[in-house]
Amino acid sequence: MSKYSKEFKLAVINHYLSTRDGFRSTATLYEVNPAFIKKWVYAFKIHGQSSLIQGHKTYTDIFKHSVLQYMAEHQLSINQTAAHFNIASPATLGRWQKLYNEGGLAALQAKPKGRAPMPKPFKPFTPTNKPVTQMTPDELMQELEYRRMETDYLKKLEALAQQKHLASKNKSK
Repeated sequence: MSKYSKEFKLAVINHYLSTRDGFRSTATLYEVNPAFIKKWVYAFKIHGQSSLIQGHKTYTDIFKHSVLQYMAEHQLSINQTAAHFNIASPATLGRWQKLYNEGGLAALQAKPKGRAPMPKPFKPFTPTNKPVTQMTPDELMQELEYRRMETDYLKKLEALAQQKHLASKNKSK
């Protein structure tokens, strides 16, 4: 929810456009930051009343890149570019520009938000006593993986026992 309603913004814009008051005197009259009025007026001149309706928008990396290119080609300020593309906050463009300068087009891609998905619960494998001829290919692969892990575990256990035995033998000498 924005701090100022659509009706209030429209009243401020109409006052500014219908009188000879500048941004500062209009800002003093309505007790608003002059930068807000300037932004509202520029956006209103380009987009009309639709510029006053701000919703949460997500932008693609391609759109972000094209906005930055447009700003560079036409030598526009961040505020002018934000007004031209009806982007709510010029700071958004500043952030895009910083990301693009540091990491290129890849840095403009949206990052996944929120928590990472929970891992699937671990299901321990229990070897079956089925004959090999009755097992499915998936069951055969699981059985093979289980047997390999079992063999690796036993080899490692034997190596550790041997290492411990050698260490105790060397200590006693």
